[in-house]
Amino acid sequence: MSNNEICVRPIIKKTLIKGTILLAVITPFLEITPSRIINYAIFVVIWYVLLIIYILWKRYHEYCIHEGNIIIKNPLSTKKIDKSQISDCFISQGFLARRFNCGSIYVITTQRRVYMLRDIPRPDDYYNIVCKEF
Repeated sequence: MSNNEICVRPIIKKTLIKGTILLAVITPFLEITPSRIINYAIFVVIWYVLLIIYILWKRYHEYCIHEGNIIIKNPLSTKKIDKSQISDCFISQGFLARRFNCGSIYVITTQRRVYMLRDIPRPDDYYNIVCKEF
C-alpha cells in the first residue's frame, strides 16, 4: 500500500442492527403459540445465520482510493474507476447511517455507470477525497 492510498471497509454494525430491527418488526405478524415456539426459535437461528453470511460478504468488500483512481474489491471481482472518468458523486445517509457515522458514496462515471462505496465510515471525509474536483 502506498502513502497516497486510503483503503476502507464497510461498517457492519449498522447491518446487524437493521437485521435485528427487521426481525422485531416481522415477529408480531407471526403466529407464535406455545406449540410453535420451537419453530420460531429455528426461524430466528436461520435468520441470524443468513444475516451473518451477508455481514461476512459485506465485510470482504474494500474500497481503495488512490490519487488517480478508485479500486472497488469484493470476493468475486475488482473494479477500477479512473478519477478522470467521474462525472458526479453524491452521499446517501439514512437515520441509522447518521447514528453510526457511516454512509454510501455513489460515483457516476462519464459512461453513466454507477458505483457505490457502501456504508463507509465518515462518508463526508471520503467524499471530499473522491469527489474534490466537483
